Amino acid sequence: MTPILFGLQAPVVVSLGTALGYFILIMLVIQRRGWSEWPLRTMILYLALSVLLSVGLSLTLWLGLRSDVPQIGERLAADLLTASAPLVVALTLMFVSRPGAKWVALVGLFWLGFVIAVDFNLFGLQQAILGTLPAAATDPMKPLRAAGWAGFSAGTLMLILVDFLQTRRPLHRNRILFWLLGLLFLLLGELLMWLDKAAFMVDVNQIGVVLRFSGAVILTIAMISYHLPVLRTVTRQLLSGTLTTLFIGGLIFLGIMTVLTVAQQEVTLGALVAAVTTAIVLGAVIHPLRLLIARLIERVVYSGRYNPARALRDYGDAINNIVDLNTLSTVAVGIIAEALDVRRGSLMLINQRESQPVIDVVIMEGMGALTLQVAEFSQTSPIVHYLTEGAKPLTQYEIDILPEYRPAPIPERYWLHSLEMEVYVPIRDKENLVGIFAFGRKESGEPYSTQDLDVLMTVANQTTVVLQNARLVSDLRTANTSITQLNAELTESNRRLEKLDKAKTDFIEIASHELRTPLTQVRGYSDILADMVQQGGFVAAHMNQISQGITRASVRLEQIISAMLDVSRIDAQALDIRTAAISVAAAVKMAVDNYKEAIRDRKMNVQVVDLDGLPPVQGDLQRLCQAFGNLMGNAIKFTPDGGNIIVSGRTLEDSSNGRSQRFVEVMFADMGIGIDAADQKLIFEKFYRVGTVELHSTGTTKFKGAGPGLGLPIAKGVIQAHGGKIWVESAGHDETRLPGSTFHIVLPVAMPPASGSTGPLRGKVS
Repeated sequence: MTPILFGLQAPVVVSLGTALGYFILIMLVIQRRGWSEWPLRTMILYLALSVLLSVGLSLTLWLGLRSDVPQIGERLAADLLTASAPLVVALTLMFVSRPGAKWVALVGLFWLGFVIAVDFNLFGLQQAILGTLPAAATDPMKPLRAAGWAGFSAGTLMLILVDFLQTRRPLHRNRILFWLLGLLFLLLGELLMWLDKAAFMVDVNQIGVVLRFSGAVILTIAMISYHLPVLRTVTRQLLSGTLTTLFIGGLIFLGIMTVLTVAQQEVTLGALVAAVTTAIVLGAVIHPLRLLIARLIERVVYSGRYNPARALRDYGDAINNIVDLNTLSTVAVGIIAEALDVRRGSLMLINQRESQPVIDVVIMEGMGALTLQVAEFSQTSPIVHYLTEGAKPLTQYEIDILPEYRPAPIPERYWLHSLEMEVYVPIRDKENLVGIFAFGRKESGEPYSTQDLDVLMTVANQTTVVLQNARLVSDLRTANTSITQLNAELTESNRRLEKLDKAKTDFIEIASHELRTPLTQVRGYSDILADMVQQGGFVAAHMNQISQGITRASVRLEQIISAMLDVSRIDAQALDIRTAAISVAAAVKMAVDNYKEAIRDRKMNVQVVDLDGLPPVQGDLQRLCQAFGNLMGNAIKFTPDGGNIIVSGRTLEDSSNGRSQRFVEVMFADMGIGIDAADQKLIFEKFYRVGTVELHSTGTTKFKGAGPGLGLPIAKGVIQAHGGKIWVESAGHDETRLPGSTFHIVLPVAMPPASGSTGPLRGKVS
């Protein structure tokens, strides 16, 4: 073999050249990215093994060409080739951010140790294994090494192919495709290095060395570079350039052939004019023709082109007079999506929080199955910083890959990734971020080109003023709505205050009457007693009647004063609740029994059903009897004579707060005159009474004989002090149809955790 450089043959020069190339790649990795990260360290280790492999091959070839040397160099080179296979798997796992790289490296290290041990007959392994393997004259372990290499290589290809098929984002797919291209070169080269060159007419081993180095170059570029060439674009440009060159070359060839044909004839003035004319025509049309052909081929190969100037003009005309945010989002996203062939997009609004380093990102209506939601971003986030300061749109690829975005909070990155968007275009007002355009991947699968990103930035700049105007209009509408709502609430509050003020006035009149009536009775009976003392005529029957009258008047007076005191305690949240396990059925029975005489006199039918099976509740028996009694008295008052009243109950379950909780519901349903919807909340306010003051009655059970307006407020206070709720349902007030009313009381089986003692418990009334 003839020496070609410094007396070295071509195979030796090729191996030494690749060794130098691998060393340069190591320096490039260290210079560009350092070695602080595990993927970079693994890549440097792989390239270092490749340096040793190439140096070993060159030494083996150099010695083998000069003397009959043993094949130990080839065996060591094969071992290094075997060791590099699991490293490629580990690099691929780290490249696609999948776990398991360290385990693969450990398995590869174990495999390499096993192969070396068998190769050098450590522990007598060679004799034990060679019996099952065909032994070759020079390297009996070659089949075992090749099998291990094939297994690791097949696993690498399957891994990267699966990840490629699962990825839908164009730039992510391009990155994986770039790695796959490098793997194909590298593994094809290693396959040729395993083959026996004697079986081929050319030195396939040296071709394999070159291909392997080419693959390593591609893998190194993919590892240390974030912005890789878009292979689809490069392929399309190469195809377009090749077809254009062939077409133009064909025209030039025809022109030359025409000139040669003319030159073979007699040179006449006509022939000379024809040649000059042909040259002038070719010179004039070749450049515009080349551009036209390139454009036609580009349109045929890739039909997703658009006219940027026309797109920007149409966009400006469409959004110019829009003042509604939802309309702006829909129209703007729709026009851009149509131009770029996108099926997913949205306008996001940025809301700055006062005195907080946080912004809210609000998704508006757009294209695609988007959930309208709000996300919280830190103002110190690198993502927010770039969108505020950066000169170009931000891609999801950059957020996922570039190291400067790794410090961004994980919830922010996860939320953006879940949107399935490809590019985020900031809409800025001077130095403030006011909105973001977000668009998904193109239907063609092409990534966004530089022209696309420039158009999007121009569109965002055009949108700034329109967006500000739309937000101002939206704020004005919101303010008007709020003012209208506040006016309505103020009107309702004034109406309610008027009712309550009238109720207080009525209460003073009613309370005066309520207090004066028993006091008058007491005074009257006292005067009678005084007369009897003066006259000395004490009759037992008269004395008994007088004492009963004084007692009734005193009891009524005590009831009124106790009710007033209870209302004041409820207002002060100082109602004493002494808890114990009580039966709801027993409490209701005690309350109903207090009205037996009134029920009999009014000829009413009272049914108590479905209470015996209710679980006991923690509460104050006296207070619950008081609340139930007030509801019973209310039902009797507003139900005509002979009417029906039903008291029922049931058990409820609630798991909405994450833990199961049991409640007891008691319902007092009457067939009375009902309650207007406007009064159904007011009746629980103290002093409020339905009807006119003329219907006042000092009795407690007279039909429509309203009292001082304290019974239902006391019932509400007692129920709320037990952690329960009370409300009324009624179809309205009608003294003819008698729609009736149903009062609902819901009590927790266990008291709220305010105190663990069984002593006095301060009720909290909300």
